[in-house]
Amino acid sequence: MKIIVLPLFRLSSGHHKAAEAIIEHISMIRPDANIQTVDILSYCHESLESVVSKMYMQWINKKPESYSKFYKSFIYTPDGRRSEQMPLHVWDKYFEFRLARLIEKERPDYIICTHSYPSKLLNHLKRQKKVTAPIINVYTDFFVSDVWGKRSIDYHFVPHLEAKKWLVRLGVPAGRVYVTGIPVHPSFEVDHVHTKHRSILVAGGNSGLGQLEKLLQHLNDHTLSYTYKVLCGHNEKLRAQIDLLRNPRIKALPYMSSREEMNRFYEEASAIITKPGGITVSEVLEKELPVFISGALPGQEEFNADYLKKRELIYELTDDVPIEQQITTIIDSDIERSKWKKRLDLYSLEKEQTLTTTLTAIFGSTSSSVPL
Repeated sequence: MKIIVLPLFRLSSGHHKAAEAIIEHISMIRPDANIQTVDILSYCHESLESVVSKMYMQWINKKPESYSKFYKSFIYTPDGRRSEQMPLHVWDKYFEFRLARLIEKERPDYIICTHSYPSKLLNHLKRQKKVTAPIINVYTDFFVSDVWGKRSIDYHFVPHLEAKKWLVRLGVPAGRVYVTGIPVHPSFEVDHVHTKHRSILVAGGNSGLGQLEKLLQHLNDHTLSYTYKVLCGHNEKLRAQIDLLRNPRIKALPYMSSREEMNRFYEEASAIITKPGGITVSEVLEKELPVFISGALPGQEEFNADYLKKRELIYELTDDVPIEQQITTIIDSDIERSKWKKRLDLYSLEKEQTLTTTLTAIFGSTSSSVPL
């Protein structure tokens, strides 16, 4: 069995993490599967990828309000009115042509999209009957943007019941939509181990975007009882800033390629401060860690935050009260933690079946296969 998984960039992102998670789950049930990951942008036009990714980073960093307005006008509309009317531009035709050639050459049995753009292209190719292989959308945020292909896609793995109802309203048959949650790598799917460590994990520093510097300065201005471990990734500027603080309660953590090591830091933490990225929040909720956010990047993180706040699954930090006081009010209170855990359990109960069970139903297990 041959499977092609389609993120967009080679740039490390939630779409790549989702691809890695889904690949690991498939490998566990179908070790015979030949799985190939293709970053569409790099595959079709390698030099264009660096230009697009650089422009994106500069746009959201220098003109966040402009990007937010663009996203709300062209990427996600509240009523989904653009979902089946997304225009095919000249560049879409080019990428569509290259993607069709790739599929014709590789002849996969299944195609999995962890990014909306290849899904959009495949949705159009499917309507034209230029692609016959079953296509699976694996959504990586807590909402469904207008860009994702929908009616001509064979399977949809959605984050929650509300997303399923949304797709059904847009004309997708309910039997093709599975509430699996956002994919989490099996490395993180273990019982939460309570430790005596008093630490708060701080994530979101790798990209250099957001207001992490302001948050760290706020922490440094107050007496701290918890140790704050900051995931810096490859952000050397952030590491240098933390070193300059000379605060024994604020520690910089280097880039971690090992999920086992990352899982250990999750296990040792009492809570996490992060941006509302779909994959990161899903990993943390899997570990049953209270999530605190201090702002969101424009675009998808804004909509993720809106949904998560509506379900009261995350807490938003403010500037008018010391950060640690806001955190300890929740995590040091058995009553508050119990209320949050009940809300998390209700969210988890929306999953109709596990990701592994869903994949087994589609692909079969071991060397057998289940027909569509």
